[in-house]
Amino acid sequence: MAMLKLPTELIALIFSRLDDVDVFAARLSNKSLEEASFAFFGKRFFRKKGFMITSASLDVLKQIAQHQGLRKHVQHVWFNPDCYTFARPACAPDDEDSDMDSADDLITPAEKKSSEAIKVFNKLATQYEAYQQVMQDHASLLCTPKLEGDLAVAFESLPNLKTVGMRRSEDYGPYGWTVLRDAIGEDPRVLGPIPSGPVYDLSDSTYLFIAIISAAAKTGTQLQRLYTDAIEIDNIKEEWLSQSTLDQACNSILYIELNAVKGWLNTRPHIRSQPYNTLRRPEDFGAGLMRLLKATTNLKEIGLQIFPDRKQSHLLAPTARNPDSWRLSYPYVVLQKLSTTLTLPHLTRIKLEKVTSTSSSLIAFLKPSSAHLTSLKIRDVRLLTSTQTSPTNPSIFASTEDSSDLEPQPWQTFFTFLLTSCPELHYILLNHLMHDRGTVSFTEEAPPPMPAEEAEMLMNWIPPSHGGQGSFTRYEHVNLQVKGRENVERELARVVKEHWYHPPLFSYLMDEAVWHTDTSDEEW
Repeated sequence: MAMLKLPTELIALIFSRLDDVDVFAARLSNKSLEEASFAFFGKRFFRKKGFMITSASLDVLKQIAQHQGLRKHVQHVWFNPDCYTFARPACAPDDEDSDMDSADDLITPAEKKSSEAIKVFNKLATQYEAYQQVMQDHASLLCTPKLEGDLAVAFESLPNLKTVGMRRSEDYGPYGWTVLRDAIGEDPRVLGPIPSGPVYDLSDSTYLFIAIISAAAKTGTQLQRLYTDAIEIDNIKEEWLSQSTLDQACNSILYIELNAVKGWLNTRPHIRSQPYNTLRRPEDFGAGLMRLLKATTNLKEIGLQIFPDRKQSHLLAPTARNPDSWRLSYPYVVLQKLSTTLTLPHLTRIKLEKVTSTSSSLIAFLKPSSAHLTSLKIRDVRLLTSTQTSPTNPSIFASTEDSSDLEPQPWQTFFTFLLTSCPELHYILLNHLMHDRGTVSFTEEAPPPMPAEEAEMLMNWIPPSHGGQGSFTRYEHVNLQVKGRENVERELARVVKEHWYHPPLFSYLMDEAVWHTDTSDEEW
């Protein structure tokens, strides 16, 4: 075969132009061609791999880590923490029928008499047995040291592993998900309805986070990038994840993207010491996140989302008709604590999302790195007035005075800081910025007002920021994206003077590819 006479680099170039199916076919067609294209094959298909939290999927990860030729190509490993999370497939009894012993209870005695029903029963029984086995396996991995042990075995044998993360979406295909879909009849990545009440355990993604950090610390893995899905970082007890473990695992991290959420966890009345922090007091908010970020002494990039617990929306004030009640919310208290007690001086890129704060707290958070900050993305962030208030005493928010008079334009204060104190800033993305009673726009044209006949009917109208409805507006009204140092400086000078405060506005969703940029191929 003439192709085999070509240098390996040219063979790799030819393979790079082929679709995946053609790559596999070409490699299987000739042993010598398979060997000549191995380096390309390893880099293309094993540089970034995703896995389920099941023994079968993790066994594949360990086999890759033990393969002499493949393991050196693995740089990025991610995990889907879900496995029928909040969902029960059709083969399983409903929650109210959870005392059923098997899928046999899903078929009525009359149905069992027909041959067709017998086939259905046999299929359901097989699927339900597979479901029970995988759920037991999934739980045993997360809730015992086994997951940490499996990850440690893999991490230790992957010399070029730099990035570890989580992805919980049907857009990504972790190894083994199709096997479960075919065996059980439904996609294990699909989330079911989120429970409306408190729960009695940490989330799967939180247990996965603990295992990843512990395994990295145990093996001395020098991670550079770490990203998570929703983790209850502050609910993790320090005895489960000590500061020394965090320091060992995170001191090499340069990029971190965190989705922090306050777990809505009940106490277990039958035990004296709870297995998690219940976070009943606002002064406890942010302690776990502080410990984690304290360990990232060389951090250059951060992406941070801070969600309230599952019963609360970032768009709604905790107390209706009282915007100042946001000052008691989990996101507000956490960012306030970060801005006053934590210094991240090496940051060059910052992403901040779904946070409530003040201009003074947000400026304090950015100030240590402002001299060399090059990129800033802010989305769904609300700024309140920078009044001096105690986050632990709600009675001080009962004042009838309009606190907005103290700082009528909190975003102007922040934009002025960016203009005057961030000389290296050459990229900004600002999307759906909010104030205490609504949304900020970047164009003077106001959205259409609510029709008078509708307003008259709403005698006890609740403002949209407190649970009502907002106006829909054009995307450019609430979005500002600018590239290039001179362009950024010019636009910031404009928006310092020209931005407008409206009641709540909503628009088309942003292209997620713009927000979630993959920089894992970049060199520092």
